[in-house]
Amino acid sequence: MKFSEKLKVCRKHAQLTQSQVAEQLHVSRKTISGWENDHSFPDVGSLVQLSDIYDVRLDDLMRDDHLLAYYKEAERLHQKSRKWVVVSYRCNFLLLVLGYIDYLRPFGIRTFLVPFLVLVNAMVLLSYFSDWQRFKSGKLRVGIVITVFIAFIAEILINTIVPSYLNELAHAVNDGPAAIIGEVAGRLLVTSILILSLVLAIFLKPKQRERS
Repeated sequence: MKFSEKLKVCRKHAQLTQSQVAEQLHVSRKTISGWENDHSFPDVGSLVQLSDIYDVRLDDLMRDDHLLAYYKEAERLHQKSRKWVVVSYRCNFLLLVLGYIDYLRPFGIRTFLVPFLVLVNAMVLLSYFSDWQRFKSGKLRVGIVITVFIAFIAEILINTIVPSYLNELAHAVNDGPAAIIGEVAGRLLVTSILILSLVLAIFLKPKQRERS
């Protein structure tokens, strides 16, 4: 029996409608219909819940070559995604250090290459990161807000002591309002990119793999 047919039989045996199952799983009735018509598959968490709802052993539900192939491919893609997360997370640390060195301009050299690389790497990390469940915690969200606020205030203070930036700002004042706006806007953009990178470094640490 195909997995989709098995789901339909188990649901009817449990005397449940698609809407009732959907309500218990917090998904739409259309999603349940898609599973039962072989258009899609439930994720692992939903599969475990289905085995509980229908009072059927999980391995009995999964005895379908098509389903096993689906989960095998899903696991392969998950591992590939996780590698990208780990690599980009480590790169984020290096780029964050380089970004602050560039931000402080110890040698008076100004470049937008490092902030650009920081931003690109941050986008890669965010695009592959999937463990968003951890951010359901209210304390964690508050921690992010506090971190952003403290980092922003700290970088504002840093700007008041960086000689090269103060010199550039002084030149902008002499050049007129447009130059001042451009200088301040550019600094705020770089500041925002570095704060983003800092938040990612603190809160997006990949979880260690569980050893079997």
